[in-house]
Amino acid sequence: MTFATARTARPDLDDGVVRLRRWALDDLACVRAASREGIIPEGTTVPAAYTDEAGRQFIERQWHRTTDGQGWSSAIASVETGEALGCAVLLLRPQDGVAGIGYWLVPAARGLGYASRAVALLTGWALAGDGAALTRVEAWVEPGNVASSRVLESCGYHLEGRLRSFLALPSRRADVLVYSRIHSDPPVRGR
Repeated sequence: MTFATARTARPDLDDGVVRLRRWALDDLACVRAASREGIIPEGTTVPAAYTDEAGRQFIERQWHRTTDGQGWSSAIASVETGEALGCAVLLLRPQDGVAGIGYWLVPAARGLGYASRAVALLTGWALAGDGAALTRVEAWVEPGNVASSRVLESCGYHLEGRLRSFLALPSRRADVLVYSRIHSDPPVRGR
């Protein structure tokens, strides 16, 4: 996987409940809700001080992730309503064929299985021969984020270890747990 390959648009993906689709300017309410959730802006490019202009800039950055060859960013949306509920992103790592997955949901959408569905869809596409054709997708999760660990484990990710003082966040350093799925892992059933 090269950065040039990342410029390939990812198709919309859905499982009948969740759709991963391109961000739209109509998704500002989702960005606004995420900006109020302190942990989301701390570890992402969601603006901590929301304005409509800052929200538009966030959405435009998501569009440019693919055109600039950084990876793919999708709004996690309800198939039923089309409303954006969060974000799922694959960002290419320096190692060929490797990407990091990240995701967040606005508080009102949590606990309903949307994150697991989104991670399963994006990971399946990333590791499929007709998708991004990556060989490894990894996730970095702070040890106290039990909900994210459960999402990853339900999607067949394997815990590989802990990196101490790995993340440099604006106000602190944090350990991370490293999870991964690789191309040769068996598919996850039941989704």
